[in-house]
Amino acid sequence: MVHLKLIKKENEALLYIDGRIDSNSAPDLEKKLMALTPRFDRITLDLARVSYVSSAGLRVLKKLRLAMRDKGGCELRNVSDGVIDVMRATGFDRVFRL
Repeated sequence: MVHLKLIKKENEALLYIDGRIDSNSAPDLEKKLMALTPRFDRITLDLARVSYVSSAGLRVLKKLRLAMRDKGGCELRNVSDGVIDVMRATGFDRVFRL
């Protein structure tokens, strides 16, 4: 289960995520993130408190990036070392700037 805290600033959203993004939490997270895409021009995800991301979680991040591609984009920040290792191993360091 992940917990989300949304901070809005005009047409930008900063979303603090806390927990594991895995096959159990990814569907709910995807639904919540996709609901934000029409409302904001840019979405930044703060992953400082995310301890783990599975392939299901990576798929959600990629889907968000694609949904925001023609707008202001999607950015990750404060990515933990463990999550960075998973992203590098799977090539996601080429999808997102870490």
